[in-house]
Amino acid sequence: MHMTKYQQIQETLLKYPKTWLVTGVAGFIGSNLLETLLKLDQVVVGLDNFSTGYERNLDEVQSLVTEEQWNRFRFVEGDIRTPEVCKNVVKGVDYVLHQAALGSVPRSIADPITSNAVNITGFLNMLDAAKEAKVASFTYAASSSTYGDHPASRK
Repeated sequence: MHMTKYQQIQETLLKYPKTWLVTGVAGFIGSNLLETLLKLDQVVVGLDNFSTGYERNLDEVQSLVTEEQWNRFRFVEGDIRTPEVCKNVVKGVDYVLHQAALGSVPRSIADPITSNAVNITGFLNMLDAAKEAKVASFTYAASSSTYGDHPASRK
């Protein structure tokens, strides 16, 4: 039977676990990444300040994985706007999945200073910390909320 590339990667990760940092881990995307990685028996460090994420998302992940898998997770409550926090959480990490951000175009218009501090300075803090720690890979995601709510997308 032919394995897909995704199945090959899953098999490799199960054989050779890595350590992952998921920023924004209590958000929708971050918590889904956490669940997937823990089910692949990976070690995960999660960072969140709960500005847009929810503890209930982490509770749900805990209910969906084994106790052994959950014990591979270390949560850090902190903010990417603080360079020291970024430097500390990235230590010993192989891969960074950067999901922490403040979405919402209306929010960015109402409070551009905070949006900039999180989405630009916070991103740069994480990127710099990852570079200094020599992580193997840094991946970040853009939310659809970055582009606004176009009426055609509501159909």
